[in-house]
Amino acid sequence: MAYPQGPPGEDWGDKAPWSGQAQPPPAGPPPQYRHGPSPYAPAYQQYAKPPRSYLIPAILVTLFCFLPTGIAAIVYATQANAKTGSGDWVGAEQAAKKAKLWTFVSIGVALFACLLAFLTGVVTVSY
Repeated sequence: MAYPQGPPGEDWGDKAPWSGQAQPPPAGPPPQYRHGPSPYAPAYQQYAKPPRSYLIPAILVTLFCFLPTGIAAIVYATQANAKTGSGDWVGAEQAAKKAKLWTFVSIGVALFACLLAFLTGVVTVSY
């Protein structure tokens, strides 16, 4: 079995055109090729699955909690879906984090409004 020629200076035994002299073949088996991920592979291949977009929770908090911050959550969630589809996984992860943040901000504003309404007596419970 013939092995491919290496770079200049690592001749495998025949006469090299750059030196004109024969070298003995190297001892041992030929170098093994490295298996596994290539160092030149794109960075997005490190993820096992795409980041969660938080679109459903964003829609729910828009309907039931607080509209302005819920709309911001929907915008970032759709950006996360679009960036995942285009292959920009880092951008999709950043947009998903912002969608998650705005989802929780919406929930917090709604809980604060309910607590404030209860404490001021706007909401009364009659038996």
